[in-house]
Amino acid sequence: GGCHALKVVTTKRASRGQWAVLVDQMVGRGADVPDDQIETLVDYLAKNFGPTKAPSAAGNNHAPKHLVNVNKATANELAGTLGLSPNDAAAIVAYRKQNGDFKALPDLMNVPGVETKKIETNKGRLTF
Repeated sequence: GGCHALKVVTTKRASRGQWAVLVDQMVGRGADVPDDQIETLVDYLAKNFGPTKAPSAAGNNHAPKHLVNVNKATANELAGTLGLSPNDAAAIVAYRKQNGDFKALPDLMNVPGVETKKIETNKGRLTF
């Protein structure tokens, strides 16, 4: 409550990955959260202030997954929507800036230091 009004947090409705990025940014800016409590805080925020799921017109509860263009997304967008660590997302953006746009999944898998398992898990959500 020291930096933001409570309404800012309660209306955010971010995914767990997005909350993880936001908490990491807040800690980097001086928020007083012990390291051993960060995951607990992110879990709490995601559970209580996560995305609201609207029922579909067809009646099935499977919301369409958001596609991510890896050639246009920011590091925060990559981390938040794909559940990547902030370091992995930043590495993807830095690699893209240095080497040009990704053309296909194998290009993305070649980014040094990126956890390829998360990329593989999200391959159906990626566009180039």
